[in-house]
Amino acid sequence: MGELRLYAIGIDEVRGIFGAPPQEAERLRGIATKVLAPPAVAQKTGLIGKLGPIFRRVPAAPVMSPTAPTPHDVDVLVSGAYIPPDRTAASWRALEVLVSGSAWGATRMALTPQALDDLDFALARGGVSAAVGLRHLLSSTTSVNLVPVPGLTVGYHPYEKALAMASAYRAAMPEVKTAEQQEMLAALISWLDGFRPWADVAQSLARPVPDLVGFWAH
Repeated sequence: MGELRLYAIGIDEVRGIFGAPPQEAERLRGIATKVLAPPAVAQKTGLIGKLGPIFRRVPAAPVMSPTAPTPHDVDVLVSGAYIPPDRTAASWRALEVLVSGSAWGATRMALTPQALDDLDFALARGGVSAAVGLRHLLSSTTSVNLVPVPGLTVGYHPYEKALAMASAYRAAMPEVKTAEQQEMLAALISWLDGFRPWADVAQSLARPVPDLVGFWAH
């Protein structure tokens, strides 16, 4: 099952994660610390606990996926250092952790490739231009300094286009045929309606207005 995860955050803030200035880097590390803290492992007692060091992996120690981000991956991102090929997938996940922790809001949609195409087709039938479709969102590169990885597509639309999406999708709703698509679009429209108030708050805090950034795992 695919999933599209959407975030309201300025694209320049996303790009600025790479080689962030010291104060911002410290804030980002704080976000990662809360999310990436390793699970507590209960201390083992008895003979098996004492025999732990003879094993290649200590019994009951958590097994880390090679794509699981670590605090070191975050350090590499925020310092703008070289990312080894074998840590690229983990670095994308680390980036999303930092984006999620910095965004004004987030939502997610269960979307396989076929479901995404069907939803865009339903919107087109309702008069929505392809320029504000979900496929177009995902084909608009973020230009972040990370090599793409299979199974993940990341794209963005600027603030004004996020507003246009909400307006166009709302107008198309009467032409959307299935209840599942109607429910999905209603939730998305409601979320997109938050961009104007988020922009007002962002400007009052001297932050960029939010753009729409999407991470699609498929």
